[in-house]
Amino acid sequence: MKMKLLLIDDDEELCAELTQVLSAEGFEVDVTFDGLQGLRYLQERQYQIIILDLKLPGLNGYGVLKGIRKTVKSLKVLVLSGRPLGEPLLKEDGVSQDEEEKVLSMADLVVNKPFMVENFIQKVKELASLVEESQ
Repeated sequence: MKMKLLLIDDDEELCAELTQVLSAEGFEVDVTFDGLQGLRYLQERQYQIIILDLKLPGLNGYGVLKGIRKTVKSLKVLVLSGRPLGEPLLKEDGVSQDEEEKVLSMADLVVNKPFMVENFIQKVKELASLVEESQ
């Protein structure tokens, strides 16, 4: 059985590339470009791993991550961040520095953009191993 993964990121080009690479590695990948749609997918379908960008239309990644942890604590979440941790937040990020740290502590892994695809795949495989161990 293929491991199911949900990719939530508004960068369509990046999603296409990651979907191709992840599919080649044996993952079944669904993609959405909007945080609210991502939460709907989570209500309708079963996933083992979520790859989540922080800056999203509809509902930002912080809100999505809080929603995930309220309902499915065991789901593995890899957060993609285009802003190095510790760099000052902007008003449009919609969260305080303290809230960011609290929410990001709910993630299993955080990967900063840009990243090497090989390193990213290795991180996803690490999460997949954790899922398999827990089953």
